[in-house]
Amino acid sequence: MSFASEITRAQHSALEGIPEPALCPPYDVRGEITWIDFSGTENPFGTPSSFVHAIRNAMADGWMSYSPDCEAHVLRSALARIFGMPVESFLVGTTVSNMVRAVAQAFEPCVVGIPMPCPIENVLALSNTGHEVVNISSPASFVTPPADMMGIRDIELDAALLSNPSWPTSRLLSKSTLLSYLDTCDWVVVDERSIELTFGGETMAPLVHEYKNLIVIQSFSEQYCMPGSHISYCIAHPDTIAEISRFYDNTCVTMLAEVLAEPSMVEHPRLDGVRGFLYSEIPWMQCMLSLVPGIDIFPAEANYVMCSYHNGGDLKLAVRDIDELSARLQLEGFLVRKLAGTPGLVNNGYFCVAVRTRQDNEKLIAALRRIVSPSS
Repeated sequence: MSFASEITRAQHSALEGIPEPALCPPYDVRGEITWIDFSGTENPFGTPSSFVHAIRNAMADGWMSYSPDCEAHVLRSALARIFGMPVESFLVGTTVSNMVRAVAQAFEPCVVGIPMPCPIENVLALSNTGHEVVNISSPASFVTPPADMMGIRDIELDAALLSNPSWPTSRLLSKSTLLSYLDTCDWVVVDERSIELTFGGETMAPLVHEYKNLIVIQSFSEQYCMPGSHISYCIAHPDTIAEISRFYDNTCVTMLAEVLAEPSMVEHPRLDGVRGFLYSEIPWMQCMLSLVPGIDIFPAEANYVMCSYHNGGDLKLAVRDIDELSARLQLEGFLVRKLAGTPGLVNNGYFCVAVRTRQDNEKLIAALRRIVSPSS
């Protein structure tokens, strides 16, 4: 059996189970709960007050009673000013997977490489539009290898869906690696939903001027902490956006795209302050997590850290496995994201922890140490 066939079989196995969703009681119950949520990957500084005021004023002034502009002219104009690109370089939608699906349906079914582990919704967005998904991660690590390694591993790709940073592995995509795929693939999508919440990461969006086969996807939901109000957008060469738009159902665009256009121009430069905070907080969080008995961490370059938990050998810890650890954390008032069922992870020992404020992070670390330590 070829290595590519083994990867394909592993991919099918990974998709047999859907990842366990984060615990979500009704919103009126969540408003009364004092849990600290480390399961999400949104901006640790929360939703900007200008966004809150804009939404409140729009509701009070009756804007939400109007049908939204499905072409999102106002938001696209704002994005054009932020990125210094033509308005025609942007396509607005809701979730990132919605935008991946919009791109995927614009091209003939083909073989698309995805580094795994990855969000299962991205895999489904491709497979549900007829594409064959292949895991292209290095067999010895979770690092995205250059495209020229695919030939050595007997993998032939027509396209690729990469992430910058990757989820849940929290690694940035190098420009040289991306260029290797752009030079060999018909089209390449880069998921940059968390690019503004990284440790020195840079967007690949400027490359769309030179490479018509590049589509970059970003999202308000992560960078402005709005997981309940999805606004995402594609950035690409105008000719590429025009081709995607031919098959795109833009009725999903909401009125929020108009309401938040103006404040986004004010808030985007302020994201530098968040990145300044994360520059020191991401390494601190990695260090503190690695010192908790039974927890191993993977190098992180974004505002979340992938971890594994094991209780074996001479550890004799008070917690049996990740399921018990998660349940005990909930009793202590903390939520983390278990990664069982995530494509590319073969066992149930992994979980992901967001990087929040220093005060919240210290509380979680103290709870973890208290929970796993053997009783005296």
